[in-house]
Amino acid sequence: MGRMLGSHDDQELDRPDLNQCPDCKCFFASDICPLCGKECPEHMRAGNRPAIKPHKRKRSSSGSGRVIFVEWYHSWWFIILMLFAFPILGIILLFTSPHKRSHKTIVMSAVAVYLIISTIGIGTLISGFVDMFDKPVDTSLSREEYIEACHVMDAEEYYRSAGQYEEQFICVRLKVVSRVEYVDNFYHTNGDAYYLCEAPDGSSYHIIVRDCLIDAKQNFISGDVITIYGEGDGNIVVYGMGEDYRSWEGPCINAAYIEIEK
Repeated sequence: MGRMLGSHDDQELDRPDLNQCPDCKCFFASDICPLCGKECPEHMRAGNRPAIKPHKRKRSSSGSGRVIFVEWYHSWWFIILMLFAFPILGIILLFTSPHKRSHKTIVMSAVAVYLIISTIGIGTLISGFVDMFDKPVDTSLSREEYIEACHVMDAEEYYRSAGQYEEQFICVRLKVVSRVEYVDNFYHTNGDAYYLCEAPDGSSYHIIVRDCLIDAKQNFISGDVITIYGEGDGNIVVYGMGEDYRSWEGPCINAAYIEIEK
């Protein structure tokens, strides 16, 4: 009676010296399959069968060709759970796991993006991205057209009703108190110069001027009296520079043009 041979390591073994049953796939020396009783056809007899091509070996995820057994604490579900519940532990488990480096990078990047969005807020993130490309003043007008479009008002009038003049063309005469620093929601400055100003008569309220000059920028010092042609920008908070790190809150004007009194 013939004996049946199995397979090993993903490659099917062949016995070219024996007949093979086309249905049972077993090898035998007689003419009839000992399992199903079917007579061996001519093309399946010893010496007539084509050679069996070995299957390609699948490589392990580590690229070494070896089968790797992953501990339960290095399973993806547990690592991702720890990244949200205990981030430090999750990061340690992620980088000590046997998974591919590219997979680790993708998971870490996805979790980082999620944490940033959930912490800052999608609205703030989009707003900050838009502000990067949003010009603070209208550059489509010539200097003469811009100045002609500005509504002339005094400092007190703008201070009391600044909310009505956001993105509106205005002209205000002010006196520079000091240069200050603005820090946005992402805790960095936008590179523009900011000046803390007051009414020329020395009134106690403050107006902040953002230097967005379309012409060449210039430096202003304490005591300069300047005429601002710009656009209202609502209230912001600024901070003193150097050792004087006090804060001031007030309405802001984005200055497109500034004239200094000689």
